[in-house]
Amino acid sequence: MSRFVSAKRVDSSSADWPDRLRDLRRQLEERPSLLPHHFLEAVLPKIGGACFALNCSRRGEAGSLGGYAFLLPRDVSGGGATYTLRYEHVAGTLPLGADEISRAVERVLPPNHKTCFYLPDADHSFSPTHIDLDGVDCGRPDEREAAQIRSMQQSIWHSPPEGLYPSDLHSAQGGAGCSLVARVDGAVAGFLLGFFRFPTIPAMPAFHPYRRELQLESQLLAVAPGMRRRRIALALKRLQARQALESGIDLINWTTDPLLFANGFLNFTRLGAVACEFQPSLYSFRNELNRVTAARLNLLWAVRTQRVQKALRGSEHSGPIEIGSDPDLTVVNQGHGAPLFSAAGARIAIEIPPDWVALQRQDQPAAQRWRDVTNQLLDHYLGSEPGRYFITATGVSGSRRYIIGERVDDTLLDDLFALA
Repeated sequence: MSRFVSAKRVDSSSADWPDRLRDLRRQLEERPSLLPHHFLEAVLPKIGGACFALNCSRRGEAGSLGGYAFLLPRDVSGGGATYTLRYEHVAGTLPLGADEISRAVERVLPPNHKTCFYLPDADHSFSPTHIDLDGVDCGRPDEREAAQIRSMQQSIWHSPPEGLYPSDLHSAQGGAGCSLVARVDGAVAGFLLGFFRFPTIPAMPAFHPYRRELQLESQLLAVAPGMRRRRIALALKRLQARQALESGIDLINWTTDPLLFANGFLNFTRLGAVACEFQPSLYSFRNELNRVTAARLNLLWAVRTQRVQKALRGSEHSGPIEIGSDPDLTVVNQGHGAPLFSAAGARIAIEIPPDWVALQRQDQPAAQRWRDVTNQLLDHYLGSEPGRYFITATGVSGSRRYIIGERVDDTLLDDLFALA
Protein backbone atom coordinates (compact mmCIF):
# COMPACT_ATOMS: atom_id res chain seq x y z
CA MET A 1 0.00 0.00 0.00
CA SER A 2 1.48 3.37 -1.05
CA ARG A 3 2.06 6.07 1.48
CA PHE A 4 2.07 9.83 1.29
CA VAL A 5 4.40 12.12 3.24
CA SER A 6 3.21 15.66 3.90
CA ALA A 7 4.86 18.65 5.55
CA LYS A 8 3.15 21.29 7.68
CA ARG A 9 4.92 24.43 8.79
CA VAL A 10 5.10 25.02 12.54
CA ASP A 11 4.09 28.67 12.86
CA SER A 12 6.89 30.60 14.57
CA SER A 13 4.76 33.76 14.70
CA SER A 14 2.07 32.22 16.90
CA ALA A 15 1.93 32.89 20.64
CA ASP A 16 2.37 29.19 21.41
CA TRP A 17 5.63 28.84 19.41
CA PRO A 18 7.79 28.40 22.56
CA ASP A 19 5.38 25.77 23.88
CA ARG A 20 5.35 23.96 20.54
CA LEU A 21 9.14 23.87 20.61
CA ARG A 22 9.16 22.39 24.11
CA ASP A 23 6.73 19.67 22.98
CA LEU A 24 8.84 19.04 19.90
CA ARG A 25 11.99 18.68 21.97
CA ARG A 26 10.28 16.19 24.27
CA GLN A 27 9.19 14.15 21.25
CA LEU A 28 12.79 14.17 20.01
CA GLU A 29 14.07 13.27 23.49
CA GLU A 30 16.43 16.27 23.79
CA ARG A 31 19.00 14.50 21.62
CA PRO A 32 22.45 16.16 21.28
CA SER A 33 21.93 16.87 17.57
CA LEU A 34 19.07 19.27 18.31
CA LEU A 35 19.72 22.96 17.84
CA PRO A 36 19.43 24.93 21.11
CA HIS A 37 15.97 25.93 22.26
CA HIS A 38 16.83 29.65 22.36
CA PHE A 39 18.18 29.48 18.79
CA LEU A 40 15.05 27.79 17.46
CA GLU A 41 12.77 30.15 19.37
CA ALA A 42 14.38 33.50 18.59
CA VAL A 43 16.99 33.16 15.84
CA LEU A 44 15.63 30.63 13.34
CA PRO A 45 12.65 32.85 12.35
CA LYS A 46 14.88 35.95 12.28
CA ILE A 47 17.30 34.46 9.75
CA GLY A 48 14.52 33.24 7.46
CA GLY A 49 14.55 29.62 8.61
CA ALA A 50 11.58 27.41 9.39
CA CYS A 51 10.39 24.23 11.07
CA PHE A 52 8.11 21.63 9.46
CA ALA A 53 6.33 18.63 10.95
CA LEU A 54 6.44 15.56 8.64
CA ASN A 55 3.41 13.26 8.60
CA CYS A 56 3.03 9.91 6.87
CA SER A 57 -0.38 8.53 5.83
CA ARG A 58 -1.68 5.56 3.85
CA ARG A 59 -4.84 5.46 1.78
CA GLY A 60 -7.84 5.30 4.06
CA GLU A 61 -5.79 5.77 7.24
CA ALA A 62 -5.09 8.74 9.46
CA GLY A 63 -1.58 10.13 9.21
CA SER A 64 1.02 9.94 11.94
CA LEU A 65 3.98 12.12 12.85
CA GLY A 66 7.32 10.90 11.49
CA GLY A 67 9.75 13.69 12.35
CA TYR A 68 10.68 17.34 12.03
CA ALA A 69 12.59 19.26 9.38
CA PHE A 70 14.54 22.35 10.42
CA LEU A 71 15.35 24.59 7.47
CA LEU A 72 18.50 26.71 7.68
CA PRO A 73 19.23 29.27 4.93
CA ARG A 74 22.03 28.03 2.65
CA ASP A 75 22.18 29.94 -0.65
CA VAL A 76 20.29 31.99 -3.23
CA SER A 77 20.46 31.61 -7.00
CA GLY A 78 18.22 31.80 -10.04
CA GLY A 79 15.50 33.66 -8.19
CA GLY A 80 15.12 30.94 -5.56
CA ALA A 81 16.50 29.96 -2.18
CA THR A 82 18.20 26.79 -0.98
CA TYR A 83 17.96 25.52 2.58
CA THR A 84 19.85 22.93 4.57
CA LEU A 85 17.12 20.54 5.72
CA ARG A 86 18.16 19.12 9.10
CA TYR A 87 15.90 16.15 9.68
CA GLU A 88 15.18 14.73 13.13
CA HIS A 89 13.26 11.43 13.19
CA VAL A 90 10.80 10.71 16.00
CA ALA A 91 11.85 7.44 17.64
CA GLY A 92 9.41 4.55 17.33
CA THR A 93 7.80 5.75 14.09
CA LEU A 94 8.25 4.46 10.56
CA PRO A 95 11.45 5.80 8.97
CA LEU A 96 11.01 8.24 6.10
CA GLY A 97 13.29 8.45 3.08
CA ALA A 98 15.35 11.51 2.25
CA ASP A 99 13.60 12.00 -1.10
CA GLU A 100 10.15 11.68 0.50
CA ILE A 101 11.01 14.29 3.10
CA SER A 102 12.58 16.73 0.64
CA ARG A 103 9.67 16.47 -1.80
CA ALA A 104 7.13 16.99 0.99
CA VAL A 105 8.83 20.14 2.22
CA GLU A 106 9.50 21.55 -1.25
CA ARG A 107 5.80 21.16 -2.14
CA VAL A 108 4.92 23.78 0.46
CA LEU A 109 7.84 26.13 -0.19
CA PRO A 110 7.61 28.98 -2.72
CA PRO A 111 8.49 28.12 -6.35
CA ASN A 112 12.20 27.68 -7.09
CA HIS A 113 12.99 27.07 -3.41
CA LYS A 114 14.98 23.89 -2.82
CA THR A 115 16.36 21.85 0.07
CA CYS A 116 19.62 20.04 0.70
CA PHE A 117 18.83 17.02 2.87
CA TYR A 118 21.03 16.49 5.91
CA LEU A 119 20.95 13.91 8.72
CA PRO A 120 22.78 15.27 11.78
CA ASP A 121 23.63 11.83 13.18
CA ALA A 122 25.03 10.42 9.93
CA ASP A 123 28.75 10.17 9.23
CA HIS A 124 30.12 13.50 8.02
CA SER A 125 33.47 14.74 6.82
CA PHE A 126 35.39 17.72 8.15
CA SER A 127 37.63 20.01 6.11
CA PRO A 128 40.08 21.70 8.48
CA THR A 129 42.05 24.70 7.24
CA HIS A 130 44.99 26.62 8.67
CA ILE A 131 45.71 30.33 8.18
CA ASP A 132 48.31 32.19 10.23
CA LEU A 133 46.95 35.50 11.55
CA ASP A 134 49.55 37.32 13.64
CA GLY A 135 50.80 34.06 15.09
CA VAL A 136 47.36 32.55 15.69
CA ASP A 137 46.42 29.49 13.61
CA CYS A 138 42.83 30.09 12.43
CA GLY A 139 40.56 28.11 10.13
CA ARG A 140 37.82 25.53 9.87
CA PRO A 141 37.88 22.89 12.63
CA ASP A 142 38.49 19.18 12.34
CA GLU A 143 36.18 16.64 14.01
CA ARG A 144 38.09 16.63 17.30
CA GLU A 145 38.08 20.42 17.44
CA ALA A 146 34.35 20.51 16.70
CA ALA A 147 33.77 18.39 19.81
CA GLN A 148 36.00 20.75 21.79
CA ILE A 149 33.87 23.68 20.65
CA ARG A 150 30.80 22.08 22.23
CA SER A 151 32.71 21.49 25.48
CA MET A 152 33.94 25.08 25.47
CA GLN A 153 30.37 26.36 25.19
CA GLN A 154 29.47 24.50 28.37
CA SER A 155 32.55 25.61 30.30
CA ILE A 156 32.15 29.31 29.41
CA TRP A 157 28.38 29.78 29.68
CA HIS A 158 27.60 26.85 32.03
CA SER A 159 24.69 26.07 29.73
CA PRO A 160 22.63 22.89 30.11
CA PRO A 161 22.95 20.30 27.30
CA GLU A 162 19.86 21.64 25.52
CA GLY A 163 21.56 25.04 25.26
CA LEU A 164 24.61 23.77 23.33
CA TYR A 165 25.09 23.85 19.56
CA PRO A 166 25.69 20.37 18.07
CA SER A 167 29.17 19.50 16.86
CA ASP A 168 28.03 18.30 13.43
CA LEU A 169 27.25 21.89 12.39
CA HIS A 170 30.99 22.32 11.80
CA SER A 171 31.18 19.49 9.27
CA ALA A 172 31.64 20.15 5.57
CA GLN A 173 28.00 19.19 4.96
CA GLY A 174 26.48 20.92 8.01
CA GLY A 175 25.49 24.12 6.23
CA ALA A 176 26.97 26.60 8.70
CA GLY A 177 27.61 30.02 7.21
CA CYS A 178 30.82 30.37 9.18
CA SER A 179 32.75 27.85 11.29
CA LEU A 180 36.16 28.92 12.56
CA VAL A 181 38.55 28.04 15.35
CA ALA A 182 41.65 29.76 16.66
CA ARG A 183 44.46 27.45 17.76
CA VAL A 184 47.31 28.26 20.13
CA ASP A 185 49.98 25.58 20.62
CA GLY A 186 47.66 23.09 18.92
CA ALA A 187 44.75 23.65 21.32
CA VAL A 188 41.44 25.38 20.56
CA ALA A 189 41.68 28.87 22.04
CA GLY A 190 38.49 30.31 20.56
CA PHE A 191 35.77 29.72 18.00
CA LEU A 192 33.25 31.52 15.83
CA LEU A 193 29.99 30.04 14.53
CA GLY A 194 27.52 31.69 12.16
CA PHE A 195 24.60 30.89 9.87
CA PHE A 196 23.50 32.13 6.50
CA ARG A 197 20.61 34.57 6.68
CA PHE A 198 17.85 35.62 4.30
CA PRO A 199 16.55 39.20 4.82
CA THR A 200 13.34 39.30 6.84
CA ILE A 201 12.88 43.09 7.24
CA PRO A 202 12.94 46.01 4.76
CA ALA A 203 16.32 47.59 4.10
CA MET A 204 17.33 51.16 4.83
CA PRO A 205 18.07 53.22 1.69
CA ALA A 206 21.75 53.33 2.75
CA PHE A 207 21.93 49.55 2.11
CA HIS A 208 21.13 49.80 -1.59
CA PRO A 209 24.75 49.40 -2.81
CA TYR A 210 25.08 46.15 -0.87
CA ARG A 211 24.02 42.60 -1.58
CA ARG A 212 21.15 41.81 0.76
CA GLU A 213 19.61 38.55 -0.43
CA LEU A 214 22.19 36.44 1.40
CA GLN A 215 23.80 37.61 4.63
CA LEU A 216 25.53 36.09 7.65
CA GLU A 217 24.17 35.81 11.18
CA SER A 218 27.25 35.51 13.39
CA GLN A 219 25.77 33.58 16.28
CA LEU A 220 28.50 32.55 18.71
CA LEU A 221 31.98 33.91 19.47
CA ALA A 222 34.04 32.73 22.43
CA VAL A 223 37.63 32.76 23.64
CA ALA A 224 38.93 30.44 26.35
CA PRO A 225 39.41 32.37 29.63
CA GLY A 226 43.15 31.73 29.75
CA MET A 227 43.58 33.00 26.18
CA ARG A 228 41.91 36.40 26.44
CA ARG A 229 43.63 39.75 25.76
CA ARG A 230 45.54 38.15 22.88
CA ARG A 231 43.27 39.59 20.15
CA ILE A 232 41.98 36.14 19.28
CA ALA A 233 38.39 37.36 18.90
CA LEU A 234 39.61 40.12 16.59
CA ALA A 235 41.55 37.61 14.48
CA LEU A 236 38.47 35.39 14.11
CA LYS A 237 36.25 38.31 13.11
CA ARG A 238 38.82 39.57 10.59
CA LEU A 239 38.94 36.15 8.98
CA GLN A 240 35.14 36.00 8.96
CA ALA A 241 35.01 39.35 7.14
CA ARG A 242 37.62 38.24 4.62
CA GLN A 243 35.79 35.00 3.85
CA ALA A 244 32.47 36.83 3.57
CA LEU A 245 33.86 39.27 1.02
CA GLU A 246 35.45 36.43 -0.96
CA SER A 247 32.07 34.68 -1.15
CA GLY A 248 30.14 37.83 -2.12
CA ILE A 249 28.51 38.53 1.25
CA ASP A 250 28.39 42.21 2.24
CA LEU A 251 26.36 42.23 5.46
CA ILE A 252 27.04 40.36 8.70
CA ASN A 253 24.66 40.55 11.65
CA TRP A 254 24.89 39.49 15.27
CA THR A 255 23.60 40.45 18.71
CA THR A 256 25.40 41.65 21.80
CA ASP A 257 24.47 42.54 25.36
CA PRO A 258 24.61 46.36 25.45
CA LEU A 259 25.97 46.28 29.02
CA LEU A 260 29.16 44.33 28.22
CA PHE A 261 31.77 47.05 27.74
CA ALA A 262 34.54 44.78 26.42
CA ASN A 263 32.19 43.41 23.77
CA GLY A 264 31.13 46.93 22.83
CA PHE A 265 34.74 48.04 22.46
CA LEU A 266 35.48 45.08 20.17
CA ASN A 267 32.30 45.48 18.13
CA PHE A 268 32.14 49.24 17.65
CA THR A 269 35.74 50.44 17.96
CA ARG A 270 37.85 47.51 16.75
CA LEU A 271 35.44 46.19 14.10
CA GLY A 272 33.40 49.23 13.06
CA ALA A 273 30.01 47.57 13.55
CA VAL A 274 26.96 49.73 14.36
CA ALA A 275 23.58 49.17 16.00
CA CYS A 276 20.22 50.91 15.64
CA GLU A 277 17.92 48.06 16.68
CA PHE A 278 17.29 46.81 20.20
CA GLN A 279 15.46 43.81 21.62
CA PRO A 280 14.65 44.15 25.34
CA SER A 281 14.07 40.45 25.94
CA LEU A 282 15.45 38.39 23.07
CA TYR A 283 16.19 35.15 24.92
CA SER A 284 14.27 33.42 27.69
CA PHE A 285 17.27 31.43 28.97
CA ARG A 286 19.45 32.09 32.01
CA ASN A 287 23.11 31.10 32.34
CA GLU A 288 26.35 32.20 33.99
CA LEU A 289 26.62 35.35 31.88
CA ASN A 290 22.87 36.08 31.69
CA ARG A 291 21.38 36.14 35.19
CA VAL A 292 18.80 38.85 34.40
CA THR A 293 16.68 39.62 31.33
CA ALA A 294 18.69 38.97 28.16
CA ALA A 295 18.42 42.27 26.26
CA ARG A 296 20.38 42.55 23.03
CA LEU A 297 21.53 45.10 20.48
CA ASN A 298 21.23 43.97 16.86
CA LEU A 299 24.58 44.72 15.27
CA LEU A 300 25.22 45.36 11.60
CA TRP A 301 28.67 44.88 10.09
CA ALA A 302 28.74 46.17 6.52
CA VAL A 303 32.13 44.73 5.63
CA ARG A 304 32.56 46.60 2.31
CA THR A 305 32.23 50.04 3.88
CA GLN A 306 35.08 52.50 4.35
CA ARG A 307 34.36 52.50 8.10
CA VAL A 308 34.77 48.73 8.51
CA GLN A 309 37.75 48.38 6.18
CA LYS A 310 39.52 51.19 8.02
CA ALA A 311 38.79 49.52 11.37
CA LEU A 312 40.04 46.14 10.15
CA ARG A 313 43.29 47.68 8.93
CA GLY A 314 43.75 49.38 12.30
CA SER A 315 44.05 52.69 10.46
CA GLU A 316 44.15 55.70 12.82
CA HIS A 317 43.14 53.33 15.57
CA SER A 318 41.86 54.91 18.76
CA GLY A 319 40.52 53.79 22.10
CA PRO A 320 37.22 54.68 23.74
CA ILE A 321 36.05 58.29 23.57
CA GLU A 322 36.89 60.46 26.59
CA ILE A 323 33.44 61.65 27.64
CA GLY A 324 34.58 65.04 28.97
CA SER A 325 36.42 65.93 25.75
CA ASP A 326 33.31 66.14 23.53
CA PRO A 327 31.19 69.29 24.05
CA ASP A 328 28.46 67.96 21.73
CA LEU A 329 27.89 64.81 23.78
CA THR A 330 25.03 64.48 26.29
CA VAL A 331 25.18 61.86 29.06
CA VAL A 332 21.62 60.55 29.46
CA ASN A 333 21.96 58.64 32.75
CA GLN A 334 23.97 58.54 35.92
CA GLY A 335 24.21 54.89 36.88
CA HIS A 336 20.81 53.22 37.05
CA GLY A 337 18.98 56.36 38.17
CA ALA A 338 17.35 59.47 36.68
CA PRO A 339 17.41 58.73 32.93
CA LEU A 340 17.16 61.70 30.58
CA PHE A 341 14.75 61.31 27.65
CA SER A 342 14.95 64.82 26.17
CA ALA A 343 18.42 64.75 24.57
CA ALA A 344 18.50 65.83 20.93
CA GLY A 345 22.16 66.66 20.32
CA ALA A 346 24.65 65.19 17.90
CA ARG A 347 25.81 62.49 20.31
CA ILE A 348 24.56 60.78 23.46
CA ALA A 349 26.34 58.60 26.02
CA ILE A 350 24.53 55.83 27.88
CA GLU A 351 26.35 54.76 31.02
CA ILE A 352 26.73 51.01 31.55
CA PRO A 353 28.27 49.04 34.44
CA PRO A 354 32.09 48.79 34.52
CA ASP A 355 31.82 44.99 34.98
CA TRP A 356 28.41 43.67 34.02
CA VAL A 357 29.20 39.99 34.61
CA ALA A 358 30.51 40.62 38.13
CA LEU A 359 27.56 42.88 38.97
CA GLN A 360 25.07 40.16 38.00
CA ARG A 361 26.90 37.71 40.22
CA GLN A 362 27.31 40.04 43.21
CA ASP A 363 24.10 42.14 43.24
CA GLN A 364 21.33 40.84 41.03
CA PRO A 365 18.70 43.44 42.11
CA ALA A 366 21.11 46.25 41.16
CA ALA A 367 21.86 44.47 37.88
CA GLN A 368 18.16 44.33 37.09
CA ARG A 369 17.83 48.08 37.80
CA TRP A 370 20.70 48.78 35.38
CA ARG A 371 18.98 46.59 32.80
CA ASP A 372 15.61 48.29 33.24
CA VAL A 373 16.99 51.84 32.92
CA THR A 374 19.26 51.14 29.95
CA ASN A 375 16.44 49.23 28.23
CA GLN A 376 14.24 52.32 28.53
CA LEU A 377 16.95 54.55 27.11
CA LEU A 378 17.82 52.26 24.22
CA ASP A 379 14.17 51.81 23.34
CA HIS A 380 13.65 55.58 23.40
CA TYR A 381 16.71 56.68 21.42
CA LEU A 382 17.69 53.94 18.96
CA GLY A 383 16.47 53.78 15.38
CA SER A 384 17.42 54.44 11.76
CA GLU A 385 15.00 57.35 11.21
CA PRO A 386 16.27 60.96 11.21
CA GLY A 387 16.58 62.22 14.76
CA ARG A 388 17.11 58.76 16.25
CA TYR A 389 20.53 57.32 17.13
CA PHE A 390 22.98 54.65 15.98
CA ILE A 391 25.32 53.16 18.59
CA THR A 392 28.76 53.58 17.01
CA ALA A 393 31.40 53.74 19.76
CA THR A 394 32.31 53.28 23.42
CA GLY A 395 33.37 55.88 25.96
CA VAL A 396 35.07 56.25 29.33
CA SER A 397 35.27 58.79 32.13
CA GLY A 398 37.59 57.60 34.87
CA SER A 399 36.15 54.27 36.01
CA ARG A 400 32.79 54.88 34.30
CA ARG A 401 31.89 53.14 31.04
CA TYR A 402 29.55 54.20 28.22
CA ILE A 403 28.18 53.32 24.82
CA ILE A 404 27.95 56.25 22.40
CA GLY A 405 25.07 57.07 20.05
CA GLU A 406 25.20 59.37 17.01
CA ARG A 407 22.13 61.21 15.74
CA VAL A 408 20.82 60.04 12.38
CA ASP A 409 20.97 62.36 9.39
CA ASP A 410 22.16 61.98 5.80
CA THR A 411 25.74 62.86 6.72
CA LEU A 412 25.91 60.15 9.39
CA LEU A 413 24.48 57.50 7.05
CA ASP A 414 27.02 58.47 4.39
CA ASP A 415 29.81 58.18 6.95
CA LEU A 416 28.64 54.78 8.21
CA PHE A 417 27.82 53.12 4.90
CA ALA A 418 30.02 54.69 2.21
CA LEU A 419 31.61 52.04 -0.01
CA ALA A 420 35.32 51.45 0.38
